[in-house]
Amino acid sequence: MKSRVYLDCNATAPLRAEARAAMIAAMDVVGNPSSVHGEGRAAKAVVERARAQVAAALGAEGADVIFTASASEAAALGCGGRGFAGALIEHDAVGAWVSGDLPVDEFGRVAVDEPERAVLQLANPETGIVQEVAQGLGLCDMTQAFGKLPVAFNWLGCEMAVISSHKLGGPKGVGAL
Repeated sequence: MKSRVYLDCNATAPLRAEARAAMIAAMDVVGNPSSVHGEGRAAKAVVERARAQVAAALGAEGADVIFTASASEAAALGCGGRGFAGALIEHDAVGAWVSGDLPVDEFGRVAVDEPERAVLQLANPETGIVQEVAQGLGLCDMTQAFGKLPVAFNWLGCEMAVISSHKLGGPKGVGAL
């Protein structure tokens, strides 16, 4: 039998052992994080600890992290109704929410004139291009870069950013805005 090497981590990465252990520990916590009783407070502590860890990794504030069921959901939440511009090379998750009129040069770089009105994918999973992010960008899709490249929300100067855990060995079904 031939051994296989998995080379599609840009689509989804294998679940890391420490992520699996954290998930199992979290599943053992009983309670609704919105409840005020002891079990609810314990569940809320798990959520808030995760929120603080994500915020620290992003260079953001914990109160600014919104957990979602995916990066696609986070992108829809961030883009919806805001009239953002984007390029045709952006991920399909933002395609329904952006105009698609930002120009792309022959090297795959997107030209952004009004960053506060723009959505930009920091790293493209198909071409490998890493975009230069303008200060004040409306939404930065960090999904492919987070955990792989040295990025931080606070020094990118974005209004919003999108990430997903399954791209770096976390569970599927977890995203954040």
